[in-house]
Amino acid sequence: MSKTSNFDAKIKAILDAIKPGERTCAITGEKWFMDEEEIGWYKHFNVPSVKITHNMLWKHMAYYDLGYQFWWNKHFETGKPILTVHHPASGICVLPDVEWHDRDFSNINLDYSASEPFFTQLRKLQVQIPLPANHNVTEPHNSIALLSFGDRNSYFVFGCISKNSFYSVGAMNTEGSSLVSLSSNITNSHHISHSNRIFNCYYASESRDCMDSAFIFDCHNCQYCFGASNKRNKKYLWFNEQLSETEWRQKRELVDFGKRSELYNWRKKFDQLLFDSGIWPENFNTGSSDSSGDYLTGAVRCHHCFGAEDTAVDAYCSAWIFGNPQTNIFMWGILDSSNSYMSVTSPKSNQIKFCNRITQCDTCEYCMSCVNCSNCFGCIGIKRKEFCIFNKQYSESEYWQRVDELKCAMLDRGEYGQYFPTEMSTTFVPECGAVVYAGASEADLELLGGQRFDVNADGAVAKYDETKLKNAADVPDSIDDVGDDWVGVPIYDEKAKRAFAYLKPELEHYRRVRIAPPTEHFISRVNAVTHSGQVACLENKKCAKCDQAILTSKNPTYPNRTIYCKPCYFAYLEQNG
Repeated sequence: MSKTSNFDAKIKAILDAIKPGERTCAITGEKWFMDEEEIGWYKHFNVPSVKITHNMLWKHMAYYDLGYQFWWNKHFETGKPILTVHHPASGICVLPDVEWHDRDFSNINLDYSASEPFFTQLRKLQVQIPLPANHNVTEPHNSIALLSFGDRNSYFVFGCISKNSFYSVGAMNTEGSSLVSLSSNITNSHHISHSNRIFNCYYASESRDCMDSAFIFDCHNCQYCFGASNKRNKKYLWFNEQLSETEWRQKRELVDFGKRSELYNWRKKFDQLLFDSGIWPENFNTGSSDSSGDYLTGAVRCHHCFGAEDTAVDAYCSAWIFGNPQTNIFMWGILDSSNSYMSVTSPKSNQIKFCNRITQCDTCEYCMSCVNCSNCFGCIGIKRKEFCIFNKQYSESEYWQRVDELKCAMLDRGEYGQYFPTEMSTTFVPECGAVVYAGASEADLELLGGQRFDVNADGAVAKYDETKLKNAADVPDSIDDVGDDWVGVPIYDEKAKRAFAYLKPELEHYRRVRIAPPTEHFISRVNAVTHSGQVACLENKKCAKCDQAILTSKNPTYPNRTIYCKPCYFAYLEQNG
């Protein structure tokens, strides 16, 4: 029996009237075709259809993806500075994770009005409630880490399991490495993207099971390769040319990545190699069936999806899917959540809609940062609660009566079915997930809106002694000429409009692996590594070999790359790999 009969009647009339056909994005004016499958998902979840393209929806939702950000914010009560993922100019204060999880914020609630704009009222509640500063799953040890899964002796790592590593994001089981993005089992390596089981490598992307190599793309089980693309089971390649072991070692002996000028020239040469002869497959999917999108592993019936691992089943237009989720649409960041719609980073939840960062919740809508809750609507920061609206407790019968009324009013105003406004995001927009992981351009950000503030606003960036400030051009070319007297010296990155400084263990790492001292801000460095791979922005292309229509994803660094359909790609590997 329906608990929201009035809403159900209203939405049924809307859904019954939907027909397949061309739609126009309300934001960009771009056209897309809404097919029977998409309409079927709306009917399944009892929600109105979206009014924007799926790519723009991902970008909108990814405003709530934290990207790779480190800010100084303030303790909710004491004002003490705390390193966090949430920019203070967003209007949100924070608490250390342990303090936040020990508290319940149901005492901060709101008497809402169904006749007034929903999101305006929710924002009033949002700014009164702190968020966990770090969102750590496992507390890190002796590390500067956020969203940590258990880092040890690592610095400025984000969403990682790492040891003795630096400036990385999504680096799982990584040790003694730097600039690792969305990769796993990486050891003694530098500048690694979308790769697995890599040892002693430099500048590797889309590669697996490789050792002792540099500048490799889409290489599997290779060793002693320098400049290689689309290779399998190779040794002693030099820019795809086969050398003898002696020839290769003689050439490699002359290379010094410890000099920035030399490293820059090798990077340029490798980019030219990829432009001239690198082949990208239409997708990097493996072991998936009846699925479309990119970076899908073991997916089943996942259509127009991106970044799925383990055994995702029955998903539509969802990204970053982990664990064993089932039956999800328009989700961004899933870990073992099922039967859910249009929510961001909400693990181990069921039957949720329009939520952000809720954990182990059931049948919740428009909730943020709630834990172990069920049947809640428009709540923030509450734990182990049921039948709450705007954090206020109701009886079961009154709750459903009010939810029915509220959803009807929201539907009439065009609010129900929309994700949280971008203005409620806690991120620094130019570096949020929309840019880093969904490829949003500055034009996209202008259209999507959101709060725009200076990177240094409200003390978000640590102050430094301006009398000691150096320009990037002042940094010596060779790591041999950068002594410990450079530790802690502020270096200004003109392009990023921000200063950074070397850490003592960081310089020791560069000396050990022979990497030149960087002159870009570390946020820019990490995001550049991430952008060497594809982002969650799907597009229709044609195979450069046979002209067959294919669905692929955008690459910010190599937008004009050569892309083959899978049959042509495998044929190319058979002949050249």
